[in-house]
Amino acid sequence: MDVANTRVVFLGPSLACDEAATRLNARYLPPIRRGDLPGVVAEGAREIGIVDGEFGQSLAVSVMEIRAAIGEGARVFGAASMGALRAAECQSLGMLGVGWIFDNYAAGLLRSDDEVALLFDPRDLRAITIPLVNIRWALHLAVEEGVLSASSAVHLLYVARAVRFKVRDQEQLLKAVSDSTWQSQMRTLLEFMQTNPSRTDRKRLDALMLLELMQQATPNLVAKRSVS
Repeated sequence: MDVANTRVVFLGPSLACDEAATRLNARYLPPIRRGDLPGVVAEGAREIGIVDGEFGQSLAVSVMEIRAAIGEGARVFGAASMGALRAAECQSLGMLGVGWIFDNYAAGLLRSDDEVALLFDPRDLRAITIPLVNIRWALHLAVEEGVLSASSAVHLLYVARAVRFKVRDQEQLLKAVSDSTWQSQMRTLLEFMQTNPSRTDRKRLDALMLLELMQQATPNLVAKRSVS
């Protein structure tokens, strides 16, 4: 069977499918919803990457579905968004997580779904709002590089957390500090993110790590199957 038929990645606003396809030969599907995982397993998928997933407007992929997929012999990988959340919850079941976001969920440093939540355009899967994890990561870099002070980063993160994920865009972030002395620092942060998109988009970076992990895992799977 062609590897693209046995390898599936659920992807959305974290990384463009066109770019992903240049990194990993796979079948790319929209953000995962409840019921999608059993469907692809029944179709023969044995390497499954979960990056983006829906919740709220649709039921989210469940721990029970992941348990069942692994029980059917599939390897399930997670990173960046819904994949990182579920990988942190399902490590003991054998789900494989990768990336900074997964590591922080697994360590208990991140807890809320709101950290990775965003709104996206259902037509082109483009992100409309800014996920909090990207702001956290950008603040980390900005402090490390001397663009912002550590005390400013703490306050800006506090402000960003108070803005609901459904409206957390540049306009609302600036509006949240419009009557305070933090407006220039927020503007500096947003400009830093715009100027360095390939470095500050933590979701994209972690999604790329998942594709690399899946690419590396394939030879091992082939070798194991040929021995058994």
